[in-house]
Parts: sequence; C-alpha cells; structure tokens
Amino acid sequence: MGNGERKTENKNRAASRAQFSAFNFPLSACPACGAEARRGNAKFCLICGKLLREDYQPLDTLRSSYNLQGKSFEFQKAEIEEVKNLFEQNKNTVSQTAWACLVYSMVPYLGILFIPFTFLIGGFGYMTALREPQLGGRRLALISIAVSFVVLAVQLFLWWLLYIIPELGKQI
Repeated sequence: MGNGERKTENKNRAASRAQFSAFNFPLSACPACGAEARRGNAKFCLICGKLLREDYQPLDTLRSSYNLQGKSFEFQKAEIEEVKNLFEQNKNTVSQTAWACLVYSMVPYLGILFIPFTFLIGGFGYMTALREPQLGGRRLALISIAVSFVVLAVQLFLWWLLYIIPELGKQI
C-alpha cells in the first residue's frame, strides 16, 4: 500500500467516524436538568435519571437537584399515637341538664322560670361530680350556676322594665 492509498483510507475512516460520532446524532436535552444526552438513542439522563421521552413536570427541577428522578415518594408509616381528647369528657348527665336549664333561662321574661332549676340541678350535678369524679362535669355545673346569677340579674331587669315602662307612660 502506498502513501497515497493510506491517506485516502485515513480520510475515509475519519469521515466514517465523523458520520457515526455521537455528536452528529440529534441530541436531546434533559427537560429536568438541561444536560444533553451523550447518545442519540438514550432513554435516561445520565445526570439526573429522568426519562428523556417525558415532558417537563413542575417538580422535575427539584427532583433532579436531589437526584430523586424515578424514585417514588413513599412516606414512612409512623406508629399512630392515640389522640388524647383535648376537652374534658362529660358523662355527667345531671350537669348537662343544668346547662340545658341555663340555656332555657335565657329566653326573655319566661326564662326566669328555669333559673331555680338551674341552681338546684347545677348543685346536684356538682355533688355528683364530686362523688364520682370519673364522670366529669364538675366545671360545667359550676359554670351553669355562676352564669345563672348573671341571667337572673338580666331577667330581673327585664321584669322591672316591664313594670316601670307603663308607670312612666302614665306620668307623661
């Protein structure tokens, strides 16, 4: 082989290498991290691991920055702790009845009839809560008794207005 033939053969080899070089294939960029694929028929990005045939997803940039492409987000199942009730359990029906009497006593004028029941049943509910503390309701009974004093004052004021308004009308 002569010198001229070698040059021609080397040129042909160089041309065939350039023709089949990885840089001549249409390369695609990774939609997540932006890196270019090294092979034309690559399925995954070598940098972040994203499938190159998929489109861009909003979390791709974040996943690629932590190398989390293709990994599922499974959360560890923690042992479920029993949730404690933030409010006192009131199984004391007597104190609940006292609260109902308090609510009924808020009716203008006629509600004054329920105030004595609120005092009596609230006191009985408090005594029940002291005897059987597991039932609860001590606080509710005390609140019912305390608020019934305020409701009594408002009811007495309403009854006084009912008496005084006709008297004032007679003077005019």
